[in-house]
Amino acid sequence: MKYCIWNRQNISEFRDLWWSKSDFSNPVRITYANPQQEEYNWGQVKLVEWTNYENKLNKGLLYLPEDYDSTKQYPVLVQFYETHSGGMHSYAAPMLSSAMADVMYFVSNGYIVFMPDVHFNIGTPGQSSYDAVVSGTKYLIEKGIAHLGKIGLQGHSWSGFQTSYLVTKTDIFTCANIGAPITDMVTGYLGIRNGSGLPRYFMYEEWQSRMGKPIWEAKEQYLANSALLEADKIHTPLLIFHNDEDEAVAYEQGRALYLAMRRLQRPAWLLNYKGEGHFVLKQAAQKDWTIRMKQFYDYYLKGTAQPRWMKEGIHKSERGIDQKYDLIKE
Repeated sequence: MKYCIWNRQNISEFRDLWWSKSDFSNPVRITYANPQQEEYNWGQVKLVEWTNYENKLNKGLLYLPEDYDSTKQYPVLVQFYETHSGGMHSYAAPMLSSAMADVMYFVSNGYIVFMPDVHFNIGTPGQSSYDAVVSGTKYLIEKGIAHLGKIGLQGHSWSGFQTSYLVTKTDIFTCANIGAPITDMVTGYLGIRNGSGLPRYFMYEEWQSRMGKPIWEAKEQYLANSALLEADKIHTPLLIFHNDEDEAVAYEQGRALYLAMRRLQRPAWLLNYKGEGHFVLKQAAQKDWTIRMKQFYDYYLKGTAQPRWMKEGIHKSERGIDQKYDLIKE
């Protein structure tokens, strides 16, 4: 008789070790590495399907609090990148954020997190994202899961581009966090990746940006996917996250969107963790980012008091001295 040691996981079951015969009959658990999880309001996940604006079947993951009550209204965070449904049974331990919100942290704090799959058409990545993300969000509204005024949006890097595009096309989202975005495809196309030293046009013509052609053969498409040129259509409050040593996306891209919002007198904040790159790696910076991101969403989606940093900003002389996390009392 042969025996094996293996592990299994799902959203609520940590990857502990199990022992069994080779036919997996009568398995015996031999480790219990995460008992403290029982002390927290964890989460559950469901696969949702809807018809998107291309009239195609679209999938996504819907993360709900463990004690979810369908008769109550919850703030919803729409977070995405490309496809997520294949990771439905993955276990994820809560951790500090280096870019995107930690799903389990938000779910355990009373949020619903929706992660729609996005499939892209060459030449129209922004519209492809709109067709999937906005249709999925409206599906949740129709089902009574999401409610207008309580829906936040978040994307980083490639989905930072998508998020910046989406807020120029819809006001369905109450607020949005845009991380390390490409907001101007013209200067982005002709830029250099600071990390590798490679010109960026390969990303647009042949890789993730999916434009499919050099800029001179598709001028209108490149302009149409540049949120900076449509910033006057943005009415959604933005928290822009972009670090000055970003090795993948030029810091100037995120800063330009922030300055556009300031010039248009629209609500926007820019967080730059000086010396950090595409992600924040220092633990102190991760903790700070996790706190500020949560305070931003809580203010707009839960109606909590505004933290002082959102009202006053932080002068360079105050960095590391007065974090202004405290909430303003009315």
